[in-house]
Amino acid sequence: MTPFKSTAEFYSRFRVPYPESLVAGLKADAGLGYDARVLDLATGPGRLALALAPSLCQVVAVDVEIEMLEEGKCVARRKGVANIRWVHSRAEDLTVAPGTVDLVTIGEAFHRLDQDVVLRRIRQWLRAGACVAIVGCFGVLDGGYAWQESLRRAVSDWTKERPAVPSGPPRGKVHDARRLVEAGFADVMNREFVESHTWTRESVLGHLHSTSRFSLAALGDELDDFDRVVLAALGPDGPDRFPQEVSSGYTIGWNAGV
Repeated sequence: MTPFKSTAEFYSRFRVPYPESLVAGLKADAGLGYDARVLDLATGPGRLALALAPSLCQVVAVDVEIEMLEEGKCVARRKGVANIRWVHSRAEDLTVAPGTVDLVTIGEAFHRLDQDVVLRRIRQWLRAGACVAIVGCFGVLDGGYAWQESLRRAVSDWTKERPAVPSGPPRGKVHDARRLVEAGFADVMNREFVESHTWTRESVLGHLHSTSRFSLAALGDELDDFDRVVLAALGPDGPDRFPQEVSSGYTIGWNAGV
């Protein structure tokens, strides 16, 4: 069973969309024209590919999870986006002609890749002066609102009763910038964006179910118990609106040539 089995629809529906300001900033930093060739690695259901596609001739969206790609195709059809080529492959195994790509993006998945292999191959794929961007967006548990503190306590108490989950590989803008510098990218920098978002009880649960840790497949027979804990933490009464200032951003670096 893959880590994200059963998450694709939740991922597509309940992850916070990348803000327009982030997408515009990324296109400006990368100097993308209509004919630019963009490669979105570990695309999931194509959240970033779908955001970039309307202003480009074509985006190539790559993922190892068939379920994610099928969800992305469904969303693209629903939105009338026909210029994304969906490719089933591990990023580490992908074949791309050297020096043919203007921008490579990786959205919220860099920590899941073999970073040494992928960054080395990205430098080969990119044209001289083209760039790579590692994009991220914080989730429902990140923030200082009282409802989030209650939710974090509930989730933490619930997980303490389950087998320990490994913390996983390092991630975040400091780590990502360091890795790009180590891989030979130039002028590496971070861009950050903050936008208001309002959650509902449904979207809070949906967001949690979009993660590998709290997916329907991972929770199994404990799904109903988990949902009850989450809903109790949010409170059974009161308005169904939970505000958050959501931080997102990208770490970008330029290919000085191989």
